[in-house]
Amino acid sequence: MPGSVVVATPAGVGRRVRGSELALLSLYWIAIGYLWTSLGALILPDLVVHLVGRAHKGVALSGLEAIGTVMAVVWQPMVGSISDRWTGPLGRRRPFIVAGTVGDLIFLTGLALSGSYWVLVIFYFLLQTASNTAQGPYQGLLPDVVPPEQRGQASGYYGAANLLGILGGTVGAGYLLHTYGRVAAVESIAILLAVTMLLTVALVPDTVRPTRQQFSSPWQAFRDTFDIDLKRHRDFAWLMASRLLILMGVVGLQSFAFFYFADVFFPGQRQQTTAATSELLGLVILVALLVTYPAARLSDRIGRRNTVFAGGMVGAAAIAAIVFSHYDLLPAALVQPVAGALQVPYLAAQAVLIGIVSGAGLGAFLSVDWAFITEVIPPAEAGRFMGISNIATAGSGIMARLIAGGLLDHFNAGPRILGLPGGYPVIFSIFATWMILGSLLVLKVREPRR
Repeated sequence: MPGSVVVATPAGVGRRVRGSELALLSLYWIAIGYLWTSLGALILPDLVVHLVGRAHKGVALSGLEAIGTVMAVVWQPMVGSISDRWTGPLGRRRPFIVAGTVGDLIFLTGLALSGSYWVLVIFYFLLQTASNTAQGPYQGLLPDVVPPEQRGQASGYYGAANLLGILGGTVGAGYLLHTYGRVAAVESIAILLAVTMLLTVALVPDTVRPTRQQFSSPWQAFRDTFDIDLKRHRDFAWLMASRLLILMGVVGLQSFAFFYFADVFFPGQRQQTTAATSELLGLVILVALLVTYPAARLSDRIGRRNTVFAGGMVGAAAIAAIVFSHYDLLPAALVQPVAGALQVPYLAAQAVLIGIVSGAGLGAFLSVDWAFITEVIPPAEAGRFMGISNIATAGSGIMARLIAGGLLDHFNAGPRILGLPGGYPVIFSIFATWMILGSLLVLKVREPRR
């Protein structure tokens, strides 16, 4: 195919790919990151408050999130499995990427124009269905077209693209939402999805042929998708357990950073809290982005397992240190310029500096995440197993918020611990423990020899 990324063969992959071609393969991840970051962090909360009011916003938003988790956990693995067995003139991945993205565009429009909460629920459910229809098969493209010796490099591109989407969704969509309104922000999502989808289906080859017959019924698709022999695929199971725990620590920090700054450094000052939290999360993402590609290349030398272990332990140390960030820990020569640049109190700047170290751990983890998965799954069932891996991603947020939220309220109502409202030392210690356990579990994964 002229202009395509690689020349694929029926066995899977052909020649080595150039960096520009890996970047092209990763483009759709930017749109995925932009879509769910802008919706989850900005557009949906704003729309929910508009439709149901502030008194019921928490329950309403949680309901939407629960719907999204169910679709990500159940539908994405199933459609990935279906694409593994699909035959047709367009290939086995492209039809789902095109159909899912077209559905995204339609249902995003309905979501933006929703006039009631229950209309919003319907369109959000349909959007989740469409997005996961595209995302599961799209993830299967990496092992389809990238040679095994380059999958560490490709994973670095995937991680960087995902982080670019998250950063763009936070900054770009936030600017559009507050300057031009909700419709403009949603239009930016639709444009990015459409452009990256067209480039993907036009220029990335999809010539690998299925080795198994298509499912005969939806029940067979469901049964065969989730019927996994854990003894046979124990490396995949250990890797998913590790991924779940590490992501629970990462999502926990992201979810409760706002409350931490509000209660510790800016009580009653919502605007300053918002600014400090945005700066922290933005810097974490930026550091992760800078670390991702070098860490991916390093993983080709020291191994995926060692890279994930190091990233998880660095992240755990940073989260644990935040508990002590209200003490004078770092040199003034380092903290004072940051406090001046961000226009925040000295100790708040120190908390930001400590927190962004977790970005290095996140970048190391994301740099090899996809590569490691592709190395422990059956190549012929990449769509199925990549979709199942999303259970850890989707489940991490729900579990982290559910566990930590109740503990935060309970211990904040009690005595102070280490000079802080008691809930923060408790939940941050739990976040760090999750990351340590996740880092240790990855050592049980047998890494294939490269």
